[in-house]
Amino acid sequence: MITFSRSSIVGAEFPDDKTVRFHGSQTDHIYDMEIEVDVRIPEGEIVAIKGWMKRYTTPICPQAVDVLQMAVGISLREEGWDSQIMREIGRKGCEHFAEILIECGRCLDQARMARELYQPVMEDATIDQNEFTRSWVKEHPDIQGSCLARS
Repeated sequence: MITFSRSSIVGAEFPDDKTVRFHGSQTDHIYDMEIEVDVRIPEGEIVAIKGWMKRYTTPICPQAVDVLQMAVGISLREEGWDSQIMREIGRKGCEHFAEILIECGRCLDQARMARELYQPVMEDATIDQNEFTRSWVKEHPDIQGSCLARS
């Protein structure tokens, strides 16, 4: 019998050609929180972030919303970015917010690839999506070394 479950969801939209906006949420039996983060695509730099705590355990928890601003300027392309987020956001604010932000960051390249795959699929539903993704990875040296390049 499951007595605890946690769900994390990340969605992405592209308000312009150089920005991806992630909506991330994490919900379990105790906590429920959400962030919205804008990332400048070429540099992977966080340029804006907002957060909402919908359900939490202590009156201190909502103070972590302000700590999210420490993420502005962090590049999701730099080595150790996820550790930096856990250190700056998780330890100084809220680990749940840090976990959501890290998951959004891990989706940066997948979101870019999905956006570029969208139009070809709309034009030809039989397109070989595996071949498209392999070609896309080869054409983007910035993601070499990532799990996308190894798959």
